Amino acid sequence: MKLNIKPDCGNAPKKELVKHLTCYFASNDIEKAVEFLDTHITWTLVGKKTVNGKGQFRTVLQEMRQNKVCELTIHSIITHGKEAAINGEMLMEDGSVFGFSDFYEFTSAKGSRVKTIVSYLIEKN
Repeated sequence: MKLNIKPDCGNAPKKELVKHLTCYFASNDIEKAVEFLDTHITWTLVGKKTVNGKGQFRTVLQEMRQNKVCELTIHSIITHGKEAAINGEMLMEDGSVFGFSDFYEFTSAKGSRVKTIVSYLIEKN
């Protein structure tokens, strides 16, 4: 998977974590991703469903494996306190392009475990 990212998107520990998590999700590296999730993670896929807990999270990521990400572009990562946001684009194996924004809440301001994720995904073509 090709990664396009601005150099300033990774100059803080939480920004680095969000960048790595996004790459893990895009490359479907489920085991690396779940290491950073709270046991009771809540993932809201806006307009689709809400996923609760690490087990259900793994299942949903496995279901998403059919159409692989070829290229991931990260436009910006913003962090403040216990929260972070990221937006970018994904070019998929089938040629489709999706714009995305993910909003993270960590279990603490230290930012080592993700408590909630809210994801917006829009097909661009």
